[in-house]
Amino acid sequence: MISSIDESVFPGAPHARIAGAGIQAPAILPRSAFTQAAPTAAMMPMGAIERVTIHHSGFPQAWTADDQQLTAEHLEFIRRFHTDAQPQGRGWADIGYHFAVDRAGRVWQARTLLHQGAHVRNHNQHNVGIVVLGNFDMQSPTHSQARGLTDLVTCLRCIYAIVPMAIRTHRELADEPTSCPGEALMAQVRAFRGF
Repeated sequence: MISSIDESVFPGAPHARIAGAGIQAPAILPRSAFTQAAPTAAMMPMGAIERVTIHHSGFPQAWTADDQQLTAEHLEFIRRFHTDAQPQGRGWADIGYHFAVDRAGRVWQARTLLHQGAHVRNHNQHNVGIVVLGNFDMQSPTHSQARGLTDLVTCLRCIYAIVPMAIRTHRELADEPTSCPGEALMAQVRAFRGF
């Protein structure tokens, strides 16, 4: 577990501001907790981090597992779907999201913040992608999951000086209609923005 403002997880974190604000990172499971695979191709650099976009995994069945090993296998399934060649997969260089939050509230490092994600077409530049595991059109996030997401978003906001209105959802940025992140998760995002 990574439980401090670690440069390998939060690159470019301004250490003086962090120390002065007493910012605590949530415990984060490293990428190696679900995969040993490296990206399959070069990726675009992230550059300055300016916003966060929240997603749900949105599979047709509700995701209810809170076991760490089952969650690791599920994240690896998502990574393979994102990296496998079309038509079976997306053909991307890596898992599209930077972080995942599971049903037990654990935060997982997915794609490094050094590189742009692949989570909102045409809007990935400077944008941290967080996937919350579940389909929130048919289920609600657990209390632990909501707390894990809140802790992660709060940490990112403090580290990178992200304003509340820069906390977005997939549906708000997507060029094509989507219900992501589901109605049950929209309330959480509205709370981040204060309305």
